[in-house]
Amino acid sequence: MIVRDEEFSLENTLLTARPHVDEMIIVDTGSTDQTLSIAKKYADRLEHFKWIDDFSAARNYSLSFATEPWILVLDADEIIAPDDYARLKEASRSDRYDGFYLTQRRYLGRSEGNSATWKPADPEDPYSKHYQGYHDNPIVRLFRNDESIKYSGAIHELIDPSISAERTGMSDVLIHHYHENPDNDSEQHVLRNLAIQERLIAKNEATQRDYLSAAAAHLRTTKKPAIAEQYLNKVLQIGEDETLEAVALETLAEIYYRDGRLDDATKLYRQLYESKTGSAAVLNNLSNLLIKAGDLESGAYLLQELLHRGIEDPARKERVTANLQAILHAIDRTEKNPEM
Repeated sequence: MIVRDEEFSLENTLLTARPHVDEMIIVDTGSTDQTLSIAKKYADRLEHFKWIDDFSAARNYSLSFATEPWILVLDADEIIAPDDYARLKEASRSDRYDGFYLTQRRYLGRSEGNSATWKPADPEDPYSKHYQGYHDNPIVRLFRNDESIKYSGAIHELIDPSISAERTGMSDVLIHHYHENPDNDSEQHVLRNLAIQERLIAKNEATQRDYLSAAAAHLRTTKKPAIAEQYLNKVLQIGEDETLEAVALETLAEIYYRDGRLDDATKLYRQLYESKTGSAAVLNNLSNLLIKAGDLESGAYLLQELLHRGIEDPARKERVTANLQAILHAIDRTEKNPEM
């Protein structure tokens, strides 16, 4: 585990993991809060790494201290259910695999209606806590302790490329990932990551994911949509990951919509809708655009489809329902009075 200023969540994570692991290694990258005093209570080894704007360098430094045959990597705001540790130990006995994908379940405090991968949380699940929903993300976090298995990527670091596909297994063990620290998604955090990504872009070393993340930062945080648009087009140009491309297309459509380029926005939203790769926001925004263009029936159809898909946020569902009823009423009036 690598940490920095994680006092908000670290103790619960370490307390939960400690009974189930043979060795606990924590590398601090410059904490100024109570992170170190918390880590000392649980870690077999607590080391320090001078931060150099490279997550993989810090991760690989932490791996260098591991002495057990298998390594499990967790973040300071992640928990694995106690019963699942037995399944991880069973997986580690495999001779067939050198690494395993686990499912990182990223919980969110509000409904992400603009994301195709967002799912509503089960209120009866104790691990969902107070969160309304989550994203599931497959990620290699359990792997053999081998010098050839290393992280790469200064940001959004991955270990997958160092393990061959045929030697990588799948596990349905969940890593419950929370965002309870209000500083985790702060503007400072976003700008720190953006600075790393900008340096990678300048050196022509940025990945498709780097461009996408930098575009989001410029759109949401720095308020520079022109740069965001440039980076999103680069994501599409690289063209390695269809999922990332779909996100880039939807974000481009949003930029066009905001900028008043309605024909361009409609074209992209239609493309996403027809390919079934867009989120619920595609249905809503495409409906609005069609209604603006006078196509009330198509707009109403999309809103009906949106409601059929399901909207978790009651207030938003009420707004969409009211909008649909108004459109249906307008269609009915037009049919009864063709000259209107």
